[in-house]
Amino acid sequence: MRAERGLMTAIRVLFATAGLLASGIVAAAEPVQVQIDSGDLEGVAEDGIMRFLGVPYAAAPAGELRWRPPQPAQPWEGIRAATAAGHACPQPTGKYKAAWVNDAIAAAGIDEDCLNLNIWAPADRSRPLPVMFYIHGGNMQYGANAMPLYNGTVLAREDVVVVFINYRLGYFGRFAHPALSRLQADEPLANYGLLDQIAALEWVHRNISSFGGDPNNVTIFGHSAGGVSVNYLMATPQSKGLFHKAIAQGSGVLIDRTMHYRKTAPSGATGKSSEQVGAELAEHFGINQGSDAEIVAALRALSWQDIIEYQNSGQIPFNPVVDGRVVTDDLAKVFERGEQHNVPYIGGANSWEWNQIANIPLIGKWFLGGAMIDGMSDADLAMFDDQWTRIGLSQRWFGEGLFWSSTRYLGKQMANVSSPAWIYRVDYQQTAVRGEFPGSVHGLEMPYVFGQIKEHPEYQRPPEAAAFPPSEEDLAWGDTVRGYWLNMAKHGNPNGNFKGKTLPSWPEYRPESDLTLVMGTEFKPVAGLNKAVLDQLEYRAMERRKAYDAL
Repeated sequence: MRAERGLMTAIRVLFATAGLLASGIVAAAEPVQVQIDSGDLEGVAEDGIMRFLGVPYAAAPAGELRWRPPQPAQPWEGIRAATAAGHACPQPTGKYKAAWVNDAIAAAGIDEDCLNLNIWAPADRSRPLPVMFYIHGGNMQYGANAMPLYNGTVLAREDVVVVFINYRLGYFGRFAHPALSRLQADEPLANYGLLDQIAALEWVHRNISSFGGDPNNVTIFGHSAGGVSVNYLMATPQSKGLFHKAIAQGSGVLIDRTMHYRKTAPSGATGKSSEQVGAELAEHFGINQGSDAEIVAALRALSWQDIIEYQNSGQIPFNPVVDGRVVTDDLAKVFERGEQHNVPYIGGANSWEWNQIANIPLIGKWFLGGAMIDGMSDADLAMFDDQWTRIGLSQRWFGEGLFWSSTRYLGKQMANVSSPAWIYRVDYQQTAVRGEFPGSVHGLEMPYVFGQIKEHPEYQRPPEAAAFPPSEEDLAWGDTVRGYWLNMAKHGNPNGNFKGKTLPSWPEYRPESDLTLVMGTEFKPVAGLNKAVLDQLEYRAMERRKAYDAL
Protein backbone atom coordinates (compact mmCIF):
# COMPACT_ATOMS: atom_id res chain seq x y z
CA MET A 1 0.00 0.00 0.00
CA ARG A 2 2.78 2.42 0.93
CA ALA A 3 4.69 1.63 -2.28
CA GLU A 4 1.52 2.10 -4.37
CA ARG A 5 0.82 5.45 -2.73
CA GLY A 6 4.39 6.59 -3.36
CA LEU A 7 4.09 5.54 -7.02
CA MET A 8 0.82 7.44 -7.45
CA THR A 9 2.36 10.50 -5.84
CA ALA A 10 5.31 10.33 -8.23
CA ILE A 11 2.96 10.00 -11.20
CA ARG A 12 0.95 13.07 -10.11
CA VAL A 13 4.12 15.12 -9.65
CA LEU A 14 5.44 14.06 -13.07
CA PHE A 15 2.17 14.83 -14.87
CA ALA A 16 2.04 18.25 -13.24
CA THR A 17 5.56 19.18 -14.33
CA ALA A 18 6.59 16.90 -17.19
CA GLY A 19 5.77 19.21 -20.09
CA LEU A 20 7.48 22.12 -18.41
CA LEU A 21 10.61 20.21 -17.51
CA ALA A 22 10.90 18.73 -20.99
CA SER A 23 11.38 22.20 -22.44
CA GLY A 24 13.84 23.18 -19.71
CA ILE A 25 11.56 26.05 -18.70
CA VAL A 26 9.24 25.96 -15.72
CA ALA A 27 6.38 28.44 -15.63
CA ALA A 28 5.21 30.09 -12.45
CA ALA A 29 2.84 28.51 -9.97
CA GLU A 30 1.82 25.30 -11.73
CA PRO A 31 -0.33 23.12 -9.43
CA VAL A 32 1.24 19.92 -8.12
CA GLN A 33 -0.33 17.26 -5.90
CA VAL A 34 0.99 14.76 -3.38
CA GLN A 35 -0.64 12.33 -0.99
CA ILE A 36 0.24 12.13 2.72
CA ASP A 37 -1.21 10.07 5.54
CA SER A 38 -3.98 12.58 6.30
CA GLY A 39 -5.09 13.27 2.72
CA ASP A 40 -4.23 14.84 -0.64
CA LEU A 41 -2.39 18.16 -0.88
CA GLU A 42 -2.07 20.62 -3.72
CA GLY A 43 0.90 22.96 -3.75
CA VAL A 44 2.69 24.71 -6.58
CA ALA A 45 5.75 24.06 -8.70
CA GLU A 46 7.61 27.18 -9.76
CA ASP A 47 10.85 27.27 -11.72
CA GLY A 48 11.53 23.62 -10.89
CA ILE A 49 10.86 23.86 -7.14
CA MET A 50 7.71 22.57 -5.43
CA ARG A 51 6.40 24.25 -2.32
CA PHE A 52 3.65 23.16 0.05
CA LEU A 53 2.68 25.65 2.74
CA GLY A 54 0.58 25.42 5.89
CA VAL A 55 0.54 21.62 6.02
CA PRO A 56 -0.88 20.41 9.39
CA TYR A 57 1.32 17.89 11.16
CA ALA A 58 -0.82 17.68 14.33
CA ALA A 59 -4.28 18.63 15.55
CA ALA A 60 -4.97 22.13 16.84
CA PRO A 61 -3.72 22.19 20.48
CA ALA A 62 -6.72 24.16 21.70
CA GLY A 63 -9.56 23.52 24.13
CA GLU A 64 -9.12 20.13 25.75
CA LEU A 65 -5.83 19.69 23.81
CA ARG A 66 -4.20 22.82 25.26
CA TRP A 67 -1.24 21.69 27.40
CA ARG A 68 -1.43 18.15 26.11
CA PRO A 69 1.08 16.28 23.93
CA PRO A 70 0.32 16.89 20.23
CA GLN A 71 -2.34 14.65 18.72
CA PRO A 72 -2.54 13.41 15.09
CA ALA A 73 -3.82 15.82 12.47
CA GLN A 74 -7.42 15.22 11.42
CA PRO A 75 -7.76 13.61 7.97
CA TRP A 76 -9.64 15.52 5.30
CA GLU A 77 -11.68 14.64 2.24
CA GLY A 78 -10.81 15.85 -1.22
CA ILE A 79 -7.74 17.93 -2.04
CA ARG A 80 -6.45 20.41 0.51
CA ALA A 81 -4.81 23.60 -0.78
CA ALA A 82 -1.27 24.05 0.54
CA THR A 83 -0.44 27.34 -1.14
CA ALA A 84 -0.49 29.82 1.78
CA ALA A 85 1.30 29.90 5.12
CA GLY A 86 -0.61 28.57 8.09
CA HIS A 87 -1.30 30.40 11.33
CA ALA A 88 1.53 31.48 13.60
CA CYS A 89 1.35 30.20 17.16
CA PRO A 90 0.09 32.61 19.86
CA GLN A 91 2.70 35.25 20.65
CA PRO A 92 3.03 38.96 21.38
CA THR A 93 2.76 41.02 18.21
CA GLY A 94 4.98 43.77 16.85
CA LYS A 95 8.08 42.51 18.67
CA TYR A 96 10.42 42.54 15.69
CA LYS A 97 12.32 45.65 14.64
CA ALA A 98 11.69 44.88 10.96
CA ALA A 99 8.21 45.63 9.67
CA TRP A 100 8.44 42.84 7.07
CA VAL A 101 8.61 40.28 9.89
CA ASN A 102 5.65 41.67 11.83
CA ASP A 103 3.65 42.07 8.61
CA ALA A 104 4.25 38.44 7.58
CA ILE A 105 3.10 37.11 10.95
CA ALA A 106 0.03 39.36 10.84
CA ALA A 107 -0.78 38.16 7.31
CA ALA A 108 -0.58 34.52 8.40
CA GLY A 109 -2.75 35.24 11.41
CA ILE A 110 -2.24 34.04 14.97
CA ASP A 111 -4.22 31.15 16.38
CA GLU A 112 -3.77 28.06 18.52
CA ASP A 113 -4.40 26.01 15.37
CA CYS A 114 -0.77 26.57 14.37
CA LEU A 115 1.00 23.20 14.21
CA ASN A 116 1.85 23.33 10.54
CA LEU A 117 4.93 23.10 8.36
CA ASN A 118 6.18 24.37 5.00
CA ILE A 119 8.11 22.28 2.48
CA TRP A 120 10.34 23.14 -0.48
CA ALA A 121 11.55 20.33 -2.74
CA PRO A 122 12.92 19.86 -6.27
CA ALA A 123 10.14 18.93 -8.70
CA ASP A 124 12.48 16.66 -10.64
CA ARG A 125 14.60 14.10 -8.80
CA SER A 126 15.92 10.63 -9.50
CA ARG A 127 16.57 9.46 -5.94
CA PRO A 128 15.45 10.20 -2.36
CA LEU A 129 16.99 13.48 -1.23
CA PRO A 130 18.46 14.63 2.10
CA VAL A 131 16.02 16.52 4.33
CA MET A 132 16.90 19.77 6.14
CA PHE A 133 14.47 20.36 9.03
CA TYR A 134 14.62 23.92 10.38
CA ILE A 135 13.45 25.15 13.81
CA HIS A 136 12.94 28.90 14.05
CA GLY A 137 14.22 31.11 16.84
CA GLY A 138 12.53 33.83 18.86
CA ASN A 139 13.35 33.23 22.53
CA MET A 140 10.73 30.42 22.61
CA GLN A 141 8.15 33.25 22.54
CA TYR A 142 8.11 34.71 19.01
CA GLY A 143 8.50 33.71 15.38
CA ALA A 144 6.81 31.58 12.74
CA ASN A 145 7.59 29.64 9.60
CA ALA A 146 5.57 32.29 7.73
CA MET A 147 8.43 34.78 8.11
CA PRO A 148 9.68 35.45 4.55
CA LEU A 149 13.31 34.76 5.47
CA TYR A 150 12.32 31.10 5.83
CA ASN A 151 12.24 30.39 2.13
CA GLY A 152 13.72 27.05 1.09
CA THR A 153 14.03 27.74 -2.64
CA VAL A 154 17.80 28.31 -2.79
CA LEU A 155 18.62 25.31 -0.60
CA ALA A 156 16.20 23.08 -2.53
CA ARG A 157 18.02 23.92 -5.77
CA GLU A 158 20.99 22.03 -4.28
CA ASP A 159 19.02 18.76 -4.19
CA VAL A 160 17.67 18.79 -0.66
CA VAL A 161 14.13 18.89 0.73
CA VAL A 162 13.63 21.74 3.21
CA VAL A 163 11.05 21.75 6.03
CA PHE A 164 10.18 24.73 8.27
CA ILE A 165 7.96 24.10 11.29
CA ASN A 166 5.86 25.98 13.81
CA TYR A 167 5.72 24.87 17.43
CA ARG A 168 3.94 26.13 20.55
CA LEU A 169 5.56 29.16 22.19
CA GLY A 170 5.61 30.91 25.55
CA TYR A 171 3.12 29.66 28.14
CA PHE A 172 1.52 27.41 25.52
CA GLY A 173 4.79 25.65 24.73
CA ARG A 174 6.15 25.28 28.23
CA PHE A 175 3.69 25.23 31.09
CA ALA A 176 3.06 23.27 34.25
CA HIS A 177 0.66 23.53 37.16
CA PRO A 178 0.23 21.19 40.13
CA ALA A 179 -3.34 20.40 39.07
CA LEU A 180 -2.19 19.47 35.55
CA SER A 181 0.62 17.36 36.99
CA ARG A 182 -1.85 15.33 39.03
CA LEU A 183 -4.49 14.96 36.31
CA GLN A 184 -2.02 14.08 33.55
CA ALA A 185 0.56 12.13 35.53
CA ASP A 186 0.59 9.36 32.91
CA GLU A 187 1.87 11.61 30.09
CA PRO A 188 4.79 13.97 29.46
CA LEU A 189 4.42 17.34 31.17
CA ALA A 190 5.54 20.92 30.63
CA ASN A 191 7.61 20.66 27.41
CA TYR A 192 4.82 20.98 24.86
CA GLY A 193 6.82 22.99 22.33
CA LEU A 194 9.54 20.36 22.33
CA LEU A 195 6.93 17.63 21.96
CA ASP A 196 5.59 19.51 18.92
CA GLN A 197 9.04 19.42 17.35
CA ILE A 198 9.22 15.67 17.92
CA ALA A 199 5.75 15.23 16.41
CA ALA A 200 6.86 17.20 13.34
CA LEU A 201 9.90 14.92 13.00
CA GLU A 202 7.62 11.90 13.26
CA TRP A 203 5.44 13.42 10.52
CA VAL A 204 8.54 13.84 8.35
CA HIS A 205 9.50 10.23 9.01
CA ARG A 206 6.06 9.08 7.79
CA ASN A 207 5.45 11.49 4.91
CA ILE A 208 8.56 13.15 3.52
CA SER A 209 9.08 10.47 0.88
CA SER A 210 5.94 11.81 -0.83
CA PHE A 211 7.93 15.01 -1.47
CA GLY A 212 11.07 13.21 -2.61
CA GLY A 213 12.81 13.30 0.77
CA ASP A 214 14.72 10.48 2.44
CA PRO A 215 13.34 9.82 5.95
CA ASN A 216 16.63 8.11 6.79
CA ASN A 217 18.70 11.21 6.04
CA VAL A 218 17.30 14.09 8.10
CA THR A 219 19.36 17.01 9.42
CA ILE A 220 17.85 19.20 12.14
CA PHE A 221 19.12 22.76 12.31
CA GLY A 222 18.00 25.89 14.06
CA HIS A 223 19.13 29.27 15.25
CA SER A 224 18.80 30.94 18.67
CA ALA A 225 15.81 29.25 20.36
CA GLY A 226 15.92 26.87 17.40
CA GLY A 227 19.55 26.07 18.24
CA VAL A 228 18.54 25.51 21.86
CA SER A 229 15.85 23.14 20.58
CA VAL A 230 18.41 21.23 18.51
CA ASN A 231 20.53 20.65 21.61
CA TYR A 232 17.55 19.40 23.60
CA LEU A 233 16.44 17.15 20.75
CA MET A 234 19.95 15.68 20.86
CA ALA A 235 19.24 14.67 24.46
CA THR A 236 15.59 13.62 24.21
CA PRO A 237 14.83 9.87 24.13
CA GLN A 238 11.66 10.34 22.07
CA SER A 239 13.56 11.82 19.11
CA LYS A 240 15.97 8.90 18.71
CA GLY A 241 16.19 7.75 15.11
CA LEU A 242 14.15 10.67 13.79
CA PHE A 243 17.20 12.67 12.67
CA HIS A 244 20.72 11.81 11.61
CA LYS A 245 22.74 15.06 11.85
CA ALA A 246 22.34 18.21 13.91
CA ILE A 247 23.40 21.86 13.59
CA ALA A 248 22.88 24.13 16.64
CA GLN A 249 23.39 27.81 15.79
CA GLY A 250 23.48 30.60 18.38
CA SER A 251 22.23 28.33 21.16
CA GLY A 252 22.17 29.95 24.60
CA VAL A 253 21.88 27.38 27.39
CA LEU A 254 23.25 27.05 30.90
CA ILE A 255 25.73 24.26 31.60
CA ASP A 256 25.36 24.40 35.38
CA ARG A 257 21.67 23.46 35.47
CA THR A 258 18.44 23.18 33.50
CA MET A 259 15.23 24.58 34.90
CA HIS A 260 12.93 21.89 36.35
CA TYR A 261 9.18 21.57 36.11
CA ARG A 262 8.92 20.85 39.84
CA LYS A 263 12.28 21.36 41.60
CA THR A 264 13.48 24.86 42.50
CA ALA A 265 16.93 26.46 42.68
CA PRO A 266 18.24 28.99 45.21
CA SER A 267 17.52 32.25 43.37
CA GLY A 268 16.72 34.06 40.15
CA ALA A 269 14.01 33.65 37.51
CA THR A 270 15.47 30.30 36.47
CA GLY A 271 15.26 29.18 40.09
CA LYS A 272 11.48 28.93 39.95
CA SER A 273 9.95 25.65 38.91
CA SER A 274 7.52 25.50 36.00
CA GLU A 275 4.79 24.58 38.45
CA GLN A 276 5.49 27.74 40.46
CA VAL A 277 5.37 29.83 37.29
CA GLY A 278 2.10 28.18 36.28
CA ALA A 279 0.59 28.73 39.72
CA GLU A 280 1.48 32.44 39.45
CA LEU A 281 -0.37 32.65 36.14
CA ALA A 282 -3.41 30.92 37.61
CA GLU A 283 -3.35 33.24 40.63
CA HIS A 284 -3.20 36.27 38.35
CA PHE A 285 -6.46 35.16 36.74
CA GLY A 286 -8.03 34.23 40.08
CA ILE A 287 -8.00 30.52 39.32
CA ASN A 288 -7.18 29.03 42.70
CA GLN A 289 -10.34 27.32 43.96
CA GLY A 290 -11.99 24.02 43.21
CA SER A 291 -10.92 20.53 42.22
CA ASP A 292 -7.98 19.81 39.96
CA ALA A 293 -10.37 19.23 37.06
CA GLU A 294 -12.12 22.54 37.70
CA ILE A 295 -8.84 24.46 37.90
CA VAL A 296 -7.53 22.93 34.67
CA ALA A 297 -10.85 23.56 32.91
CA ALA A 298 -10.71 27.22 33.97
CA LEU A 299 -7.14 27.55 32.73
CA ARG A 300 -8.08 26.04 29.38
CA ALA A 301 -11.07 28.39 29.14
CA LEU A 302 -8.78 31.43 29.21
CA SER A 303 -8.45 33.09 25.82
CA TRP A 304 -5.02 32.83 24.25
CA GLN A 305 -5.05 36.61 23.90
CA ASP A 306 -5.37 37.07 27.68
CA ILE A 307 -2.54 34.64 28.32
CA ILE A 308 -0.32 36.44 25.81
CA GLU A 309 -1.14 39.80 27.40
CA TYR A 310 -0.08 38.38 30.77
CA GLN A 311 3.05 36.89 29.21
CA ASN A 312 3.93 40.24 27.68
CA SER A 313 3.75 41.98 31.07
CA GLY A 314 6.80 40.17 32.43
CA GLN A 315 9.70 38.14 31.16
CA ILE A 316 10.63 34.60 32.16
CA PRO A 317 12.78 32.05 30.32
CA PHE A 318 10.87 29.50 28.23
CA ASN A 319 13.65 27.01 27.43
CA PRO A 320 12.77 23.33 27.90
CA VAL A 321 12.75 22.05 31.48
CA VAL A 322 13.63 18.76 33.16
CA ASP A 323 10.40 16.76 33.37
CA GLY A 324 11.97 13.30 33.77
CA ARG A 325 10.52 11.88 30.54
CA VAL A 326 11.26 14.13 27.59
CA VAL A 327 14.08 16.10 29.20
CA THR A 328 15.44 13.46 31.53
CA ASP A 329 18.17 15.48 33.27
CA ASP A 330 20.17 18.69 33.11
CA LEU A 331 21.20 19.08 29.46
CA ALA A 332 24.95 19.20 30.10
CA LYS A 333 24.81 16.09 32.30
CA VAL A 334 23.15 14.11 29.50
CA PHE A 335 26.00 15.09 27.16
CA GLU A 336 28.61 14.35 29.84
CA ARG A 337 27.30 10.79 30.23
CA GLY A 338 27.37 10.27 26.46
CA GLU A 339 23.60 9.77 26.36
CA GLN A 340 23.02 12.31 23.58
CA HIS A 341 22.12 10.92 20.18
CA ASN A 342 25.17 9.59 18.40
CA VAL A 343 24.94 11.73 15.26
CA PRO A 344 27.35 14.17 13.56
CA TYR A 345 27.01 17.57 15.20
CA ILE A 346 27.85 21.21 14.44
CA GLY A 347 27.64 23.89 17.12
CA GLY A 348 28.52 27.54 16.97
CA ALA A 349 27.76 31.11 17.88
CA ASN A 350 28.70 34.63 16.86
CA SER A 351 31.25 36.98 18.36
CA TRP A 352 28.78 39.70 19.42
CA GLU A 353 25.66 37.77 20.37
CA TRP A 354 24.35 40.60 22.54
CA ASN A 355 23.45 43.00 19.75
CA GLN A 356 20.28 41.65 18.17
CA ILE A 357 18.77 40.40 21.40
CA ALA A 358 19.62 43.34 23.65
CA ASN A 359 16.03 44.55 23.27
CA ILE A 360 14.62 41.54 25.14
CA PRO A 361 14.06 42.98 28.62
CA LEU A 362 16.29 41.62 31.37
CA ILE A 363 17.41 38.50 29.51
CA GLY A 364 21.03 39.16 30.46
CA LYS A 365 20.02 39.59 34.08
CA TRP A 366 18.18 36.28 34.08
CA PHE A 367 21.17 34.28 33.04
CA LEU A 368 24.18 36.25 34.16
CA GLY A 369 23.14 38.66 36.88
CA GLY A 370 23.87 37.61 40.41
CA ALA A 371 24.98 33.99 40.19
CA MET A 372 27.54 34.34 37.42
CA ILE A 373 29.19 37.52 38.69
CA ASP A 374 28.57 37.08 42.41
CA GLY A 375 31.82 36.92 44.35
CA MET A 376 34.06 37.81 41.42
CA SER A 377 36.78 40.38 42.05
CA ASP A 378 38.07 43.04 39.69
CA ALA A 379 40.95 40.69 38.95
CA ASP A 380 38.47 37.97 37.93
CA LEU A 381 36.72 40.41 35.61
CA ALA A 382 39.89 41.93 34.16
CA MET A 383 39.91 39.60 31.14
CA PHE A 384 36.55 41.06 30.09
CA ASP A 385 37.52 44.70 30.60
CA ASP A 386 37.62 46.35 27.18
CA GLN A 387 35.71 49.11 25.46
CA TRP A 388 32.69 46.91 24.86
CA THR A 389 32.19 45.69 28.43
CA ARG A 390 30.94 47.10 31.71
CA ILE A 391 27.92 48.55 29.85
CA GLY A 392 25.21 47.60 32.30
CA LEU A 393 25.67 43.86 32.50
CA SER A 394 28.75 43.01 30.51
CA GLN A 395 27.95 42.27 26.88
CA ARG A 396 30.75 39.76 26.82
CA TRP A 397 29.49 38.07 29.95
CA PHE A 398 26.20 37.63 28.15
CA GLY A 399 27.63 36.43 24.85
CA GLU A 400 30.45 34.31 26.16
CA GLY A 401 28.82 33.18 29.39
CA LEU A 402 25.54 32.08 27.88
CA PHE A 403 26.39 31.24 24.25
CA TRP A 404 30.07 30.54 23.90
CA SER A 405 30.87 28.60 27.05
CA SER A 406 27.96 26.21 26.44
CA THR A 407 28.80 25.82 22.74
CA ARG A 408 32.35 24.76 23.52
CA TYR A 409 31.28 22.64 26.48
CA LEU A 410 28.71 20.62 24.54
CA GLY A 411 31.24 20.27 21.72
CA LYS A 412 33.74 18.82 24.19
CA GLN A 413 31.16 16.30 25.43
CA MET A 414 30.63 14.99 21.90
CA ALA A 415 33.88 13.10 22.52
CA ASN A 416 31.74 10.80 24.69
CA VAL A 417 30.08 9.37 21.56
CA SER A 418 31.63 8.09 18.36
CA SER A 419 30.12 10.65 15.94
CA PRO A 420 32.24 13.67 14.98
CA ALA A 421 31.60 17.28 15.95
CA TRP A 422 32.60 20.61 14.45
CA ILE A 423 32.57 23.97 16.24
CA TYR A 424 32.53 27.43 14.65
CA ARG A 425 32.45 31.12 15.58
CA VAL A 426 31.12 33.74 13.15
CA ASP A 427 33.30 36.87 13.20
CA TYR A 428 32.23 38.24 9.81
CA GLN A 429 30.94 41.78 9.32
CA GLN A 430 29.49 42.90 6.00
CA THR A 431 31.81 45.08 3.94
CA ALA A 432 29.48 48.11 4.07
CA VAL A 433 29.52 48.31 7.90
CA ARG A 434 32.78 46.58 8.72
CA GLY A 435 34.51 48.02 11.77
CA GLU A 436 31.40 49.79 13.05
CA PHE A 437 30.56 47.02 15.52
CA PRO A 438 32.61 44.97 17.98
CA GLY A 439 31.80 41.68 16.25
CA SER A 440 29.30 39.57 14.36
CA VAL A 441 25.76 39.99 15.61
CA HIS A 442 23.27 37.32 16.62
CA GLY A 443 21.90 35.66 13.48
CA LEU A 444 24.07 37.47 10.94
CA GLU A 445 24.58 34.24 9.00
CA MET A 446 20.92 33.24 8.66
CA PRO A 447 19.91 35.10 5.45
CA TYR A 448 23.15 33.82 3.89
CA VAL A 449 22.37 30.23 4.85
CA PHE A 450 18.98 30.51 3.15
CA GLY A 451 20.41 32.38 0.16
CA GLN A 452 17.95 35.25 0.58
CA ILE A 453 20.37 38.14 1.03
CA LYS A 454 20.85 39.25 -2.59
CA GLU A 455 17.17 39.75 -3.39
CA HIS A 456 16.37 40.95 0.13
CA PRO A 457 19.17 43.03 1.68
CA GLU A 458 16.61 44.12 4.28
CA TYR A 459 17.05 40.69 5.88
CA GLN A 460 20.58 41.63 6.95
CA ARG A 461 21.65 41.90 10.56
CA PRO A 462 22.42 44.38 12.03
CA PRO A 463 19.66 46.54 10.51
CA GLU A 464 22.24 49.24 9.69
CA ALA A 465 23.56 46.94 6.96
CA ALA A 466 20.17 46.77 5.25
CA ALA A 467 20.77 50.11 3.54
CA PHE A 468 23.46 48.49 1.40
CA PRO A 469 23.23 45.62 -1.08
CA PRO A 470 25.57 42.75 -0.20
CA SER A 471 28.98 42.94 -1.84
CA GLU A 472 30.53 40.15 -3.90
CA GLU A 473 32.68 39.37 -0.85
CA ASP A 474 29.56 39.09 1.30
CA LEU A 475 27.89 36.77 -1.22
CA ALA A 476 30.99 34.57 -1.49
CA TRP A 477 31.17 34.34 2.31
CA GLY A 478 27.52 33.26 2.41
CA ASP A 479 28.10 30.65 -0.29
CA THR A 480 30.83 29.09 1.84
CA VAL A 481 28.64 28.89 4.95
CA ARG A 482 25.72 27.51 2.95
CA GLY A 483 28.06 24.99 1.36
CA TYR A 484 29.16 23.72 4.77
CA TRP A 485 25.52 23.29 5.86
CA LEU A 486 24.55 21.48 2.67
CA ASN A 487 27.55 19.15 2.85
CA MET A 488 26.65 18.33 6.43
CA ALA A 489 23.09 17.48 5.38
CA LYS A 490 24.21 15.37 2.44
CA HIS A 491 27.30 13.63 3.79
CA GLY A 492 27.45 14.09 7.56
CA ASN A 493 30.59 16.21 7.16
CA PRO A 494 30.73 19.95 6.31
CA ASN A 495 33.96 19.56 4.33
CA GLY A 496 33.98 19.02 0.58
CA ASN A 497 33.08 20.94 -2.55
CA PHE A 498 30.41 23.52 -3.25
CA LYS A 499 29.75 25.31 -6.52
CA GLY A 500 32.82 23.72 -8.05
CA LYS A 501 35.21 24.86 -5.31
CA THR A 502 36.77 23.03 -2.38
CA LEU A 503 35.63 24.64 0.85
CA PRO A 504 38.29 25.72 3.38
CA SER A 505 39.23 22.80 5.62
CA TRP A 506 37.19 22.52 8.83
CA PRO A 507 38.85 20.09 11.29
CA GLU A 508 36.76 18.04 13.69
CA TYR A 509 36.51 19.44 17.21
CA ARG A 510 38.34 17.39 19.83
CA PRO A 511 38.93 18.51 23.43
CA GLU A 512 42.66 17.92 23.14
CA SER A 513 43.06 20.05 19.99
CA ASP A 514 40.30 22.57 20.80
CA LEU A 515 40.02 23.68 17.16
CA THR A 516 37.26 26.15 16.30
CA LEU A 517 36.61 27.35 12.76
CA VAL A 518 36.57 31.15 12.81
CA MET A 519 34.25 32.33 10.04
CA GLY A 520 35.62 35.79 9.39
CA THR A 521 36.93 37.37 6.21
CA GLU A 522 38.87 34.12 6.10
CA PHE A 523 37.74 30.68 7.24
CA LYS A 524 40.48 29.58 9.58
CA PRO A 525 40.66 26.93 12.33
CA VAL A 526 42.04 28.36 15.58
CA ALA A 527 43.29 26.28 18.52
CA GLY A 528 42.29 27.38 22.01
CA LEU A 529 40.04 30.22 20.85
CA ASN A 530 39.34 32.51 23.84
CA LYS A 531 40.50 29.67 26.07
CA ALA A 532 41.28 31.61 29.26
CA VAL A 533 37.87 33.26 29.31
CA LEU A 534 35.95 30.08 28.49
CA ASP A 535 37.92 28.03 31.02
CA GLN A 536 37.04 30.56 33.72
CA LEU A 537 33.37 30.61 32.76
CA GLU A 538 33.26 26.82 32.71
CA TYR A 539 34.94 26.64 36.13
CA ARG A 540 32.40 29.08 37.57
CA ALA A 541 29.51 27.09 36.11
CA MET A 542 30.76 23.84 37.61
CA GLU A 543 31.17 25.53 41.00
CA ARG A 544 27.57 26.74 40.81
CA ARG A 545 26.46 23.23 39.89
CA LYS A 546 28.14 21.84 43.01
CA ALA A 547 26.27 24.39 45.09
CA TYR A 548 22.94 23.50 43.43
CA ASP A 549 23.54 19.78 43.83
CA ALA A 550 24.41 20.25 47.49
CA LEU A 551 21.05 21.93 48.05
